Amino acid sequence: MDRRKRLFLWALYALATVQFVWCYLWLVHPYVQTVWYEHGEERMPFQGRLLMMAPMVWAHTNVPLLWLSTSLSRYIYWFPRVVSPEVLAQGAISVVCVGITGGVATRIYASASPRGLLTALIYPLVLVLCVATYVLHTIQNFRFIYDLPSVAFFSLAMYVLYFRKSLAWFVAIFLVATINRETTLLLLGFFLLDRAVVGGRLVWQRMLAWSSLRVVLPLAVYWAIWQVVVRHLFAANRSEFYSRVPLNLTFFVQPQAWPQLLGGCCYLLPIVVIFRKDLRDARLRAWLWVLPAWFGFMFVYGILIETRIFGELIPYVAVAGALMAENALARRLQQPAVPAELPGPEQ
Repeated sequence: MDRRKRLFLWALYALATVQFVWCYLWLVHPYVQTVWYEHGEERMPFQGRLLMMAPMVWAHTNVPLLWLSTSLSRYIYWFPRVVSPEVLAQGAISVVCVGITGGVATRIYASASPRGLLTALIYPLVLVLCVATYVLHTIQNFRFIYDLPSVAFFSLAMYVLYFRKSLAWFVAIFLVATINRETTLLLLGFFLLDRAVVGGRLVWQRMLAWSSLRVVLPLAVYWAIWQVVVRHLFAANRSEFYSRVPLNLTFFVQPQAWPQLLGGCCYLLPIVVIFRKDLRDARLRAWLWVLPAWFGFMFVYGILIETRIFGELIPYVAVAGALMAENALARRLQQPAVPAELPGPEQ
């Protein structure tokens, strides 16, 4: 692909990203009350996800953002509700986060694919997965201020793991991302599985190798200490921190819940599992083992029809799904063509 086409594609991707974020902010209702969150008074566990607190406080008092939000609020055709400085800050951060996610997914696919046939489609596929995961809901249509930053952090961690970058980068991402959301515990599963792939196959014993545990154990301790600290800091806050198992069990016997229940990552999660043999990259295939742990974690602490709880898997599912489709198509094309049978003459 020549330089002009690449520039056109990335300009197109940028516009599509802005459109997605725009729809996400306007069509999906915020569950976290920003004013409460800024003052440390939001419900737990949402208040304990502190990373976005600083940019929201900054946006609330930033004079240029206040002026811009007031100006945009006059265009009621495009902005039917009042535009707040915090929403503008969220929008800018969200655009960057989606851009990181799409860029990382494209980069991993380009490296993992022997043919690169679908490279130009990976970023749009990421956007489709984002729309289905974060917008396409009939009930529980909520957005959370830390969701898209969490996807970006997971994308960067996957990039560091897949391309064998310095462990310091993985540690730094984990430390910061844990302040944003506690799902980073599952990143340690990606790390262990990635390090256990030897010679193109997964060696389970390698997950207990000291070279891996000496990284994972301190990070796990840090994660646990952070959870204790935030629960102590906000012990007086109201809480929604309780098991979701009884609620999630009801969804399995309600047919009306099934479409949304399966909608995480645009219905690709079960497809990736069923057709996993078409995923030839050994390390990406090993990462599939994170999915049962992820589902178990979310079955207890998340609401399954809120498909945003699977959002961090978007870059991985986009890459895995594209590679599977490419391999299946290539295998089909290598088979000899079978001519269709023509109907015989009428008797």
